[in-house]
Amino acid sequence: MAERILKAEPDWFGAAQALVEGLQGQPTLDGRVDVLERVCLDLGEALYPGFAKLLAAVGHFGDHEVKVLVADALAQALMTARLPSTRLPAWGAGGFAGLGLGGPLRTNSRNVGPLEFLCVWLVRDVSDEALGGEAFETAATYLVDLISASPRAAALYVDKLRTDASDPTEGLHNAQTRRLIETLAERWAAGDAPAEVARAVARAAEADQGVARWGFPLR
Repeated sequence: MAERILKAEPDWFGAAQALVEGLQGQPTLDGRVDVLERVCLDLGEALYPGFAKLLAAVGHFGDHEVKVLVADALAQALMTARLPSTRLPAWGAGGFAGLGLGGPLRTNSRNVGPLEFLCVWLVRDVSDEALGGEAFETAATYLVDLISASPRAAALYVDKLRTDASDPTEGLHNAQTRRLIETLAERWAAGDAPAEVARAVARAAEADQGVARWGFPLR
């Protein structure tokens, strides 16, 4: 099967509109979660960055009513352990490049949702393209704003991030990415504006990179 790739200039507005229409066509929250799962599965793991960007596009283009629709579906997904996710190798399981998840890495990998994925992508090679600090801030701002349209979704997501960060056996995060999701959760829970939350995470990543450049490896 030919490798699937995103178009160089995807129609994010059109894709966001199609997702919203699909959600609006479902009368129940579980049906809307089905739509989110189907879109994520259709993209596949190699294109999970596109799913994260799609949700960010909804946050960018959508009005408040649209954001509530999507955020409520995400809240239901979190409540039922069906948050559309991808799988990344557990820390130390092997290289990240290209998401080569066949063979032994498949059995030593962890689920990661869109916000956590952005945090890992910011500092690790989990995609064919790097995610710079400015791009992270843009995407994370839109995602936090989108999810915050539902206070229930925001509270559930903050709890998820805190649980991930506090679980020493979870295996996805090293000290660096753990600090990033902790920063994300704490600033979000404190009521900071989405842009301020995203900027705090980006600055934490920059600070860690500065420490590493001075010869203190982050483990």
